[in-house]
Amino acid sequence: MANIITQAQYNTSQQTIRNTYLKINLLNFDYLTVDSLEGSVVTGSIQINSDSDIRRTCDISLVVTDSSFDVQAGGEIWIDKLIQIYVGVQNLHTSEIEWTNMGIYLINQPSYQYDAVTHTLTFSGVDLMSRMTGLRNGYLIGVTYKVPAGNNIREVIIAILAENGFKKYVVSECYNNNGDIQEVPYDMEYEMGSCWYDILSDLRDILPNYQIYFDVDGVFHYEPIPYTDSEPIMIDDNIWDENVISETVNVDFESVKNSIEVYGRTHDIENFPSEVVIDGGNIKLTIGTVVQLVEHLIIGFKLEQDVTGNITLQVNELGVKPLIGYDGKQMTSLAKDEYWVARYTKDEKWEFLGHQQAYGRYKDENPKSPFYIGNPAGEIKLVLYGGEYEYIFSDDLAEQRAKFEIYQRCRMNDTISITCVPIYWADVNWMVTYTPFDKKEPKQYTIKSITVNLDPNGTQTIELSSYYPYYPII
Repeated sequence: MANIITQAQYNTSQQTIRNTYLKINLLNFDYLTVDSLEGSVVTGSIQINSDSDIRRTCDISLVVTDSSFDVQAGGEIWIDKLIQIYVGVQNLHTSEIEWTNMGIYLINQPSYQYDAVTHTLTFSGVDLMSRMTGLRNGYLIGVTYKVPAGNNIREVIIAILAENGFKKYVVSECYNNNGDIQEVPYDMEYEMGSCWYDILSDLRDILPNYQIYFDVDGVFHYEPIPYTDSEPIMIDDNIWDENVISETVNVDFESVKNSIEVYGRTHDIENFPSEVVIDGGNIKLTIGTVVQLVEHLIIGFKLEQDVTGNITLQVNELGVKPLIGYDGKQMTSLAKDEYWVARYTKDEKWEFLGHQQAYGRYKDENPKSPFYIGNPAGEIKLVLYGGEYEYIFSDDLAEQRAKFEIYQRCRMNDTISITCVPIYWADVNWMVTYTPFDKKEPKQYTIKSITVNLDPNGTQTIELSSYYPYYPII
């Protein structure tokens, strides 16, 4: 969800003359303001990176005016405080200062420097995700944590937030590409010493196009990354023309891959048939280890002939049940000589998972793409496996991940780095349009990272990644 930008903020970003102000509020852990550092700040910078675990960080230097700024328990600068940074620009028409919230941070790594001219305190700040990553708490202490298969992802995330004291969140359902709610696909277990962020990131990665982050108001978000044509254009040339100083065009050929294979989880099959009988579209499996059909029961089997028609599975004499594919429809074909895996569902159907090791492949076959496999460079392949890919549970999820990796490794490597007068209210994962200096028509981009210098004469660097609207919607 995009930030709400006021007309006054928009207007000040078009002013050729700007009087800027910096205000830092000190908050307690209930987000209540307990003091302000307004007027004491010397310099600072803020970094926002959509690909980082901790999305927002900052560095601040301020003049120490009294002993309350000493780094000590009970002082202004201590581990029991949060800081909230605001940048203000004076509206030349109304003389009002239009403040932009630049985020809430935990104080990190403070250092004090004394010289004959000034007393300067310097510290960095990290956003609230640091309370989940182990940087500032977040470890699972003395327990093994388990997320059982079949749990609702949204409910698990909300429970984790509650466990860590977070009450402000926007957590969406996790929707698969067929519109169904995707549940936790298998038991997820975490040993002592793991972090809450490990669980959150694994839940996020069950489907490839979701993100987790804390926004500028300290609200946690779990939601899809906005990469579809329906996203609003947040910045266009009306703003860029008044602010851009220079640009650098980059294409990272080393990172570009246009043919991706993903190998996911290998299912440990304990239930496999001693006999397989095919009768039309029905596949009867004799499995001695299965005495009843229970939710999440996984079976594996291999066919000696192709099977077509409305396919059903019958395990022992426990009833004929439909085999349902990724799209929610009954499967109509299965190839021979492949080892197939299925899982029993709570609505008394068999869910087709695909191969024993989840596998997906995708290629950039769009002739309009600059990275089309039909170009003279041909296929540039990459095989992905292990690590985070072990959480991919089915062929369908592996193919979705392969598509998203193509998106990341082709489209997101065609970038422009812009240096501009600061547009303080800009944020990452926004859809924007921009006309490069050597072009006449605007092009769509997404903002991937932002670095803004908070000095009075500071500039801002924004990395834009090309967006190709004719690609399949992810």
